[in-house]
Amino acid sequence: MENLYKNYLLELSFLGTPFHGWQYQPNIPTIQGELLKAIGKLFKVEWVPLVGCSRTDAGVHAEQFFANFKVDKFIEPYKVLKALNGMLPREIVVKKVQLVDLSFNARFQAKGKIYRYLIWNSKIRNPFLLDRAWHITYDLNLEKIKEAASYLVGKHDFTSFAKNEEGRNPVIEVEYLTLQKEGELIELRIKATHFLRYMVRRIVGTLVEVGKGNLEPTDVKKILEAKDPTKAPFNAKPHGLYLHRVFY
Repeated sequence: MENLYKNYLLELSFLGTPFHGWQYQPNIPTIQGELLKAIGKLFKVEWVPLVGCSRTDAGVHAEQFFANFKVDKFIEPYKVLKALNGMLPREIVVKKVQLVDLSFNARFQAKGKIYRYLIWNSKIRNPFLLDRAWHITYDLNLEKIKEAASYLVGKHDFTSFAKNEEGRNPVIEVEYLTLQKEGELIELRIKATHFLRYMVRRIVGTLVEVGKGNLEPTDVKKILEAKDPTKAPFNAKPHGLYLHRVFY
């Protein structure tokens, strides 16, 4: 018998400011919740299993995000694209819709991701970066931050930089962790096979402590080797974090 189910893959971008992260929560605005409402209305179903490529925290943004869902009804992908964008809040946009194999899973088949983090390093706040970058007024020593970041590149156990998560492999290969500064805007960019919850924010928070002079670059190596989440309690603000690219 022919399988009537179709597997739709959505490519999205969203501004996370007004949402409490990706994960659906009743009576609270989330990215997944808004998508489920729109998909349900379009396909006239009460619920679909909507799988996201990552679980973003409240206030975190995504320049590229993928989600897939299976439904036993067919609507042309270009019509799905147009309809969803007509129903979703303006902070969420669907950039592409395509049909994929029924075995495809947006979360488990991701091969790698790039996150970037923005810091506005100035005594004066920038109103155009409100809820878009972490405003830090202290002068940061970028050379020390770069030295500290170098200890995190490669294959390591990142237990110290994450929330305890059962079943998640803490051994992660970080391909690169770079820092660039243009004017008063600092961008940290990290590419890895996968990420643990809070990992990027705790890495950035720890590197900022190095930049402030509260930690030495070698302390980051010691924290990493300790494999103890209590050693890195420094959590960067969520609104400076962007999921930049996802690779399959």
